[in-house]
Amino acid sequence: MPIAAASAHLPEWTEYRSKSGLDPLGMQNTSVNLYQSLIPGIGNVTLRMRYYGLYAWLSATYAKRVGDTNPVTWQRYIRRTEALYALIAQARGNEGGITGIQWAQRRLSGDVPKVVDFAADAEPKSETFYFKLPWGAYGLAYASQLSEVGIFTDVVTHDIAVPSETVGDTLAQAFADELDDLGLPFYNAIERGRVSQADLERFGRLSPSGIRKQAAERTCYENILFARAGISDANALSRKASLSLVLKIAGMLRRSPTPDDVRWILYAGRDAKGQNFDPGPTLAAQVDRWRGYQANDLCHVALETLLRYLLDTLADYPRGIAPAALIGLCAQRIADAARPGTKSWGTFAASIKSAPNSFAPSGDSEWALVRDVLPSGRETNFCSTETAFKALTLLAILDKRFVAGLEALKRELHQLGNMTAFHSLLTESQFLQGCADLPFQEAVARLLEERVLRRHLWVALKKLRHQGDYTFLIETDDGLIRLRKKDGPTLTNPRLGPTIQFLRDIHLIDDTGLTPRGQKVLEAP
Repeated sequence: MPIAAASAHLPEWTEYRSKSGLDPLGMQNTSVNLYQSLIPGIGNVTLRMRYYGLYAWLSATYAKRVGDTNPVTWQRYIRRTEALYALIAQARGNEGGITGIQWAQRRLSGDVPKVVDFAADAEPKSETFYFKLPWGAYGLAYASQLSEVGIFTDVVTHDIAVPSETVGDTLAQAFADELDDLGLPFYNAIERGRVSQADLERFGRLSPSGIRKQAAERTCYENILFARAGISDANALSRKASLSLVLKIAGMLRRSPTPDDVRWILYAGRDAKGQNFDPGPTLAAQVDRWRGYQANDLCHVALETLLRYLLDTLADYPRGIAPAALIGLCAQRIADAARPGTKSWGTFAASIKSAPNSFAPSGDSEWALVRDVLPSGRETNFCSTETAFKALTLLAILDKRFVAGLEALKRELHQLGNMTAFHSLLTESQFLQGCADLPFQEAVARLLEERVLRRHLWVALKKLRHQGDYTFLIETDDGLIRLRKKDGPTLTNPRLGPTIQFLRDIHLIDDTGLTPRGQKVLEAP
């Protein structure tokens, strides 16, 4: 496809939605597909475990006390519950991951009346909304995950999800038991849309951090997360395996791990200090899946870094430059940065020595290379030739580490590697193998043109045609290309932050690492 074919000449009367170049090379989707299968039932914006019980209780109580199948009525109860929960969390203090917490801070600051009326703030189109989206955090994040883990089930007579008999009813009852004597005043506050300050203090034990260690509610969450609640399909078992790995890492580190700890230890097989991580035979396959995800993520970061290099170089030509000239210039600069005697891509790749520990904080480890190429790891956002060369080095290391295991990676990616709409470490490794005998500068030029520049234009054109989103970072005119907008490389977010918080919420992890209860979970069959 000629470069100019990917341009979009829009007439003056055409309206389009201009967006940033999210996933500018169309590779992040593959990583997202991978991590969704690794931790199903937990989302990047499902931030606290207790919301699952809150919604289960609300649905069961709504069915008994209201029973109105009008979605507008159900929406009102959802929004009032979320607003009240934000007030409860703010009144208690030191609670994170709460929808509407900034609104609650405003409502409970200064001279607060004895009774806080929040009904108007909970209306979808209110100018003083606690949360702008019409269905609140429930619609944004939790509803889909409640169905994924089996807490909610659909019914044929209306569109309102209800608790399932297998999981949802049990959790709803466990949450109701924790409410105890607060059940009626809590429901009344939701229905009326107002709450007294005295009741807010009483409701404090219902906040996200208030799950009791010995409560049946806590056991329900544990059973759901670890596939012991009556649902043990492939998704539930995958979630159990991933959470078990997080627990093992917490035990090894003897502290609460960070998301970076988890993804890099699983990738490298050891921590930053070189301590080996032993997942055990039953979890080894899940570790391989995480390694494939992480390798794919690093692959698109390397290519997005090369895109940023092209964009930063293009910025020096405000009147435009021929694509071939831009590619030639960048390829020449990168080739000049290579070691003398680097004749071909194959000799370059062979000269790259993989660090024994991919998580090592120095040298040419994958962790160090990613640190250096990501914008947050540099003093400025400008991508230098040195940074672009490091991205190329990262690609060579990834290809070397995973070329022998491409069949296993292919099974994980299923058909994605054979679909033109998806690109992955698999497709890029196949491309690089085809460049092995090319002169180094020519191989770099092909990489920049075919896998970076043309691909971005193809992806942006596809988004424009099918979604109406204008995400072009480069625009063409009369055979020249000009910079429209810059974009930088970014890692995807594989739900590990909420996962770790969930495990903390149910007392399996704390600041010292694995708790006694967490150890028992690992020892259970």
